[in-house]
Amino acid sequence: MISISEALAILADNLTTLSPENVPLEQSGGRFLAERILAREPSPAFTNSAMDGYALRSEDVAAAADRPVKLALVGESAAGAPFSAAIKAGEAMRINTGAVLCEGADAVVPQEAVTVADEFLMVSAPVAAGAHLRRCGEEFESGAALLEEGCRLDARHQALLAAQGVIEVPVLRRPKAALILTGRELVHHRETPANGQIRDANGPMLEGLLGENGALCLPRIRVGDNPGETVAAIRTAAQLTDLIICSGGVSVGPHDHVKEAAAQVGFETLFWRVRQRPGKPLFLARRGPQLLFGLPGNPVSAYMCFLFYIAPALRAMQGGEFSRQSHPAVLSEAVENKLSRDQLFRVVLEGSPEGWLATPLAKQGSHMLTSLTGADGFFWLKAGALHPAGSRVEVLQF
Repeated sequence: MISISEALAILADNLTTLSPENVPLEQSGGRFLAERILAREPSPAFTNSAMDGYALRSEDVAAAADRPVKLALVGESAAGAPFSAAIKAGEAMRINTGAVLCEGADAVVPQEAVTVADEFLMVSAPVAAGAHLRRCGEEFESGAALLEEGCRLDARHQALLAAQGVIEVPVLRRPKAALILTGRELVHHRETPANGQIRDANGPMLEGLLGENGALCLPRIRVGDNPGETVAAIRTAAQLTDLIICSGGVSVGPHDHVKEAAAQVGFETLFWRVRQRPGKPLFLARRGPQLLFGLPGNPVSAYMCFLFYIAPALRAMQGGEFSRQSHPAVLSEAVENKLSRDQLFRVVLEGSPEGWLATPLAKQGSHMLTSLTGADGFFWLKAGALHPAGSRVEVLQF
């Protein structure tokens, strides 16, 4: 049996980043960039007005504080319809927010700062050169680095790339995963179980988790507690996927066949059994770049192992970091781990003026799904540790 730290290190050392592919910009949300993205053009692409007003030559109104200056209005530059000529001395033009600054002008005066009568503009104060302008390239120049390799794209990044005219985005391929559900006691969740049977909760849960973490899940494979069926299922899945997840069949019972079946298909065991609760029977094997996870059959154990191990692995395979973001919280009451194993301890979070307050969940059983739905996250509680009330812990939110 190994420690959590050892298990995480072994997993991290055996991850392979997937190959790149190009996808349409509209389909790039949640994907990880395969390379740095450089600006194709400056932003703004042209010098434009920062507000509705009038474009003019600052030198024409330099003495306006002593004597108001009268300028002739010669046209308008609207957003999408720029003024085609240049203004000359003694002239000004109407301009809208975002409209191109016409040739000859070097400043904009807000419309509320002037008066207009008979197509003439009266300016009674100087206007500095560059006033109320968005200069071409002031945000970034052409060739500037916009997004770095490994960036996980969301709507903000899509907007930036769309503004640059990007049609396809280079991203890392999504992992293909197979789910193998073991146990003759399991029936589909749509079915009514007979005596001694239970509905399959892990299948929908794990498929949902795979999707949430960017993986493509093949149709679930169900096997009974039969060695031959398990070998055949793993062999089939290994031909189609980057990742195999087996639910159940990894403990020490006479009907647990995943480890031996994986070995027959050519998978090398990396570790089996971790000093943790829940999830002690966790199993990891590798065949070339392919990984096979054996999760405990208890839904809570399977869920916690997925979040703690598989989710960061999927992130790394797609070009992200092998990590999960945690948030500091203060314990509302003392927590002690009297076990010889570390615990992934579920808590309820509540906001307070000092930050998050974490209250331990009363029922932590690995067979109790309400210990997931009733919690907001968990923290890593070391074996033998005592955290008094008010202690700070790092909570990984669900």
